[in-house]
Amino acid sequence: MITEKIISNAPYAASAVTVIAGFTVRDWGVIIGVILTMITVVVNWVYKHRQDQRESALFYQKISKHFKHKDN
Repeated sequence: MITEKIISNAPYAASAVTVIAGFTVRDWGVIIGVILTMITVVVNWVYKHRQDQRESALFYQKISKHFKHKDN
């Protein structure tokens, strides 16, 4: 049973190894560059989202203090 799975998946593994082995240094550079760019975009989005949340919270605190001052 296990050997059947190994035998049936062997061509896929061999194809993947062949493709990966065929990459040049330039290809790897492009792949790594694209991956790092995507990671940078996600990290920047997360930090910008957190900054927006902090700034919104401060804004609403200032507004609520302003209106409490006006009511008194």
